Amino acid sequence: MIMNAKEALTQIKSLLFSEAEKKAAFAMVEGALIDGTKVAYDLETSEIYVIGEDGESIPAPVGEHQLSTGEIVVVTEEGKISEVKAGEAPKVEIEIEAAEVEDPKKDEAMAKFEEIMGDLEKKVEELSAKVKAMEEKAEDVKEAVKMSAVILESLAKEPSDKAITAPNQFAKQLKTEKNERYNNLQNVFQSLKK
Repeated sequence: MIMNAKEALTQIKSLLFSEAEKKAAFAMVEGALIDGTKVAYDLETSEIYVIGEDGESIPAPVGEHQLSTGEIVVVTEEGKISEVKAGEAPKVEIEIEAAEVEDPKKDEAMAKFEEIMGDLEKKVEELSAKVKAMEEKAEDVKEAVKMSAVILESLAKEPSDKAITAPNQFAKQLKTEKNERYNNLQNVFQSLKK
């Protein structure tokens, strides 16, 4: 069985809603046309009415009527909607003229703002110069670290003149060497005093 959209909508509503719920949910919707005319319409029953100033409803005349939402309702028989077209919402243009008002407080605030901005620009320039100097120093430090690595590698390859005999003797040997150096320094100082 092939059914059109209106029949499908009716069947879906009958499955989902009770009669009271259908009437409440799909009752007449009040709206307005773009010219401000009040209307009431029901897309289910395809009815549209114009609401007068006295509150009386009369069937909408034949023609195309644009709702304030932008949709265009086509009426081919008085009060009966034959088609609803999607349209653009009406564009409202508003012109606003700005008046130039002299305000001494505004001028004073603007002068302070410009002064602060000038100070900030100077500080940014100073910081940029410091950052650049730090980057240059960082490059120098990198070069020094590279040179240190080369020196350490070459020292690591050189054999020691005093070999360590056993791992547990390492601390003892360091202490002995420290004492020897201390004694040598003492002897040098004693010879200088004489």
